[in-house]
Amino acid sequence: MIRFNMPTDQNNAVIYNSLGVAAMLRRAWREASYYLLASVISNPDYWQAFFNLGNSWARLGESDAALWAYEQALRSCDDYAPLFLNLGILHCSNGKYREALPYLEQSYRLSPQGVSQAVAIGYVWFRIGEYALAWHWYRHAYRLSPKNRRIRQSLMLVGEKILACGNRG
Repeated sequence: MIRFNMPTDQNNAVIYNSLGVAAMLRRAWREASYYLLASVISNPDYWQAFFNLGNSWARLGESDAALWAYEQALRSCDDYAPLFLNLGILHCSNGKYREALPYLEQSYRLSPQGVSQAVAIGYVWFRIGEYALAWHWYRHAYRLSPKNRRIRQSLMLVGEKILACGNRG
């Protein structure tokens, strides 16, 4: 029988997190998740390792596990915009757009110049069918990144939806 004895301390947590990040950079998501689990076991308050674990599990398509890891990170961190952004995006990928919105809005409050935040909020409003709000957020993203072709295309698509809705009445 193989025994895995792991001391619990912050130094080990940092080491395991670093190994997990290195594996993530190689796109070895499963390997990364093992190191990151070791990190959070070593230090259950190490929110960065929970965040990285959530990212790894999200890449593996393990949405419930990723949500759990992100929520654990939130216990110790309430001011990291990418954490809220990733939580919102994960909810979107699960088709839970209204659940995504508060996370995306918090991410935007923490990083109001973030193009990704504005695009994600625009996407949620588009999926909900609130085209005027979607247009507002895509327009904001376009102002932040005027050379971004995909944002310009999204803005045009939303504009077409608004026009189509107006022509029905």
